[in-house]
Amino acid sequence: MPTKKYIRFIDSDYSTLFHLPDGGHVRITYPDGRQLDRVCRFLDECHTQVGNSIYHIREFAEQMERGGAKYEPLDYIREPEFYRRYFFAAVGTSKGPAYYIIDETETHGFAFAPKGARKGQKYCVFKILETTPGRKQIGSVIHWGGTLRDIRPQDWGFDAKKIKAVTQKPKTQSGPER
Repeated sequence: MPTKKYIRFIDSDYSTLFHLPDGGHVRITYPDGRQLDRVCRFLDECHTQVGNSIYHIREFAEQMERGGAKYEPLDYIREPEFYRRYFFAAVGTSKGPAYYIIDETETHGFAFAPKGARKGQKYCVFKILETTPGRKQIGSVIHWGGTLRDIRPQDWGFDAKKIKAVTQKPKTQSGPER
């Protein structure tokens, strides 16, 4: 049975920026505003093919930084199981369903429960606490929502495109096949 492969994109300090599914697209934006979209292929944990070129992941990061280019995902990993799991208690100390942490900022995180959440609690925004310098932990939920409209992830600084891609089912084509 084939396992899914994910490409890790980093900066030159090896900090993870994002992951792409094998065959996903990355957009490279150069300082002059020119943009290139490239298909990426997983080769191994440290190597990827971007367009027609093969890179060590740090080599790609260094080359982009030297040229002043930025890079961002155009495709997102849709499987919730890829993301970190946490059990938020909606009431008192009871154990809630499994929530998957889809996005984080310095101070907040966004999570959703694909199954088992109470009505109005499918999505949540929680605090991220810095316990000691450089160490962070998940804090309490500060906002619950039953829809993305209730939460408004973009207002919290989260990547709304990523959240929608992961939490919403893809639209299926209706009508006759051709």
